Amino acid sequence: MNVVSENNEVFNASVSVQTIEGRSGLVIESRGGTRNSANERNTDYILALETVLSRLFKLNVGTIRVFLVSKNAFRIWSSMEERALEIESSIDIELSSNIQELKGLICKAQKDKKENPDSKGGNSTKKILICTNLNDKQWEFVALGDTKVHTISEDEISGETFDPKDVENAKENIFRSIANRRGQAKFRSKLLKTYNQKCAISATNLPSVLEAAHIVPYQGVKTNNISNGVLLRADLHILFDLGLVGINQSYKVVVSSSLSDTEYEKYHESDILLPRKVSERPSFKALNSRPLPYRKEKNMLGFRSATY
Repeated sequence: MNVVSENNEVFNASVSVQTIEGRSGLVIESRGGTRNSANERNTDYILALETVLSRLFKLNVGTIRVFLVSKNAFRIWSSMEERALEIESSIDIELSSNIQELKGLICKAQKDKKENPDSKGGNSTKKILICTNLNDKQWEFVALGDTKVHTISEDEISGETFDPKDVENAKENIFRSIANRRGQAKFRSKLLKTYNQKCAISATNLPSVLEAAHIVPYQGVKTNNISNGVLLRADLHILFDLGLVGINQSYKVVVSSSLSDTEYEKYHESDILLPRKVSERPSFKALNSRPLPYRKEKNMLGFRSATY
């Protein structure tokens, strides 16, 4: 899942609740990949970390422990104790209302944790595990806040891998995946008719690549209402589920600033195609339940965050 801000915006920063060597917590990876390239990921790591720390403080968490958990960290240090970050010579990191200062101290401790302390190189890991005594539901709140929509991370989508040892099962899984992505047959059929067989964002009119996207995630037949759906091209459907593309209350497309150097940027602030019948248009209540992508806008003074 991706971290959701207090303004109901989806950060390009994925997290997961994991238990590693008996310690449970939230795993978050800092910016990775080649900067400004297609493989760049978790570009909003700093903002996400600040949000996570702020919500932990709101839950009256007194202290946390932060461990390095990348493959490189496991290679360098043999125990979790050795992988722990220290602030003021203690692995028990106290939370305070000064979240920005705390975030800076954690980032510095992460950067300074090296196999060779005298090395001038960067940090030995970009993946951390934040631990404290919370249950899974509380950790979900730490990541998502009050939003009722579970955002899908790229890791969750890439979790299904092709198994060359079982070709027939692999084919079956692929066909099942396509069927699920297109949505229930009747629901998709209605959306195809309602949107005149065109993607609401790109206007692509090739039915074989058009899918029925739920605004409020599928929770049974009741969510297969036309006003809770929108017809999207397959790639845009994935980005919609990832929280990198959204639709605001003015029926305009919002594209995450992490996609600003891609072909999808051209859709930002464009109007979606709307059904003629008002009753069949995306529900404002449903749209309001889904976090919008985090967006940075340029102005003469630099960058500012835009809220839609």
